[in-house]
Amino acid sequence: MKFTEVPTLSKFERHALSRPECHITQHCYEAVKKLIDPVEVSQKGVFMHETAALMNLKARCEALEKSTRMIWACAAATDYVTPRKWDYIPDYESALQYFDALSDLDLMAETKHHRIIWEQKIQF
Repeated sequence: MKFTEVPTLSKFERHALSRPECHITQHCYEAVKKLIDPVEVSQKGVFMHETAALMNLKARCEALEKSTRMIWACAAATDYVTPRKWDYIPDYESALQYFDALSDLDLMAETKHHRIIWEQKIQF
C-alpha cells in the first residue's frame, strides 16, 4: 500500500516530509511506512481468488487501523490535535499506548470530537 492511496495517509506523509527536524514525526512516518509497505495494492481488473482478495482486504484494514492510531499518537505528541486531548503534550509512547488501548468505537468518538491540524505551523 502507498501513502497516496488513502487521503489520511497522504496528508500525514506531506506533513512528515515537510518536518524533517521533528524526531517524533519522522519516527512515526518510518513506522507507518514499514506497516503499509508490505500490504499489496488492490488489483483492480485482475482476477483474484476470493480468499486472496479477502485476505488482502483484511491486511489493508489492519494496516490502516494501526497506522491511524500511530498517526493520532504522533499528532497528540507534537501538539497537532484540536481541541487538545489533555492539558499537557504527552510523549509519543504514552500517546501511542493510549490510542492503542481504545476500542474501535472509542477511537471513532475521539476522532469525531478532536481534529488533527497538520496545516498549523508550530515553531520548534
